[in-house]
Amino acid sequence: MAQTNILLETGTNEFEIVEFYVGSQSYGVNVAKVREIIQYNQRFVTPVPENHPAVIGLYTLRGETFPLINLSSTLKTQSDESSTRRVIMVCEFNTLVNGFLVDGVRQIHRRSWEDVKPVGGLVAQGKSTITSTVQIDDLQMLILDLESIIADIYPPSSMTPEENVHSHMVEKREGVKLVFAEDSSIIRDAVTNILKKAGYIHTTAVKDGKEAYDLIVDMKARADRNRTTIKEYLTGVVTDIEMPRMDGLTLCKKVKVEMGLSIPVIVFSSMINEQMAVKCREVGADAFTTKPRSTELVELIDRHFLPAGA
Repeated sequence: MAQTNILLETGTNEFEIVEFYVGSQSYGVNVAKVREIIQYNQRFVTPVPENHPAVIGLYTLRGETFPLINLSSTLKTQSDESSTRRVIMVCEFNTLVNGFLVDGVRQIHRRSWEDVKPVGGLVAQGKSTITSTVQIDDLQMLILDLESIIADIYPPSSMTPEENVHSHMVEKREGVKLVFAEDSSIIRDAVTNILKKAGYIHTTAVKDGKEAYDLIVDMKARADRNRTTIKEYLTGVVTDIEMPRMDGLTLCKKVKVEMGLSIPVIVFSSMINEQMAVKCREVGADAFTTKPRSTELVELIDRHFLPAGA
């Protein structure tokens, strides 16, 4: 399987998922994060001393070098190292390129985000590499949080609160009312803390696009009943892209196009690249930036959510 390069109409709440396996368990990852899938060749691996145990080494592909991560090590599962079908998923997100070694790839499925169910119970409470599940025929596929895997291996790439993000703006930010949609509880809490510390104290954090959309619909209904504008209740929206039930691009399209609201929407996602930037513009997003650039996020909120001249 070479480059995936599968295009979907933007804002339909559908996505493509690559089904791969490690041992006997099937996992899934969004096609938008996969640059290409190549056959594994040990000759192209250069071991690196004192590396993380999950990092096999540096892999060279057409003159490009990137870290190669053994997913069986991070998932603590048994891999079939004798298999001749082992492949590398070359993934790009958070502006980083990494390779993930897996036992094989089966196929690509198209699904609606409505079919994706968040993990619950103890899995959701702990620091899990599984974000959600999706049922495909008789198979329950586990959706991996590749960002958390990378953050564990390379802690500087994780989301961390930043100090003094234009602290002189704090008082001007206190009147802003924003909704922040993010399915990762770790990132949701970290970003919410950053925003409130910066002065955006009226930040309502929700766990997916559907919850954000329902909240905005309710705000619009209240504004209509009170014969005022929605801006009395909501200044703007910040949203991730990849979320169960409703993704961020669909949320943006519903707010900007279907509801016709003139409130700014900023997309904050690890999946931002040239192709995704085009999709953000197609659904009417006012701005976008990649995780974990929280300082840039605050600056974009300042630019689009604060009154002109504030």
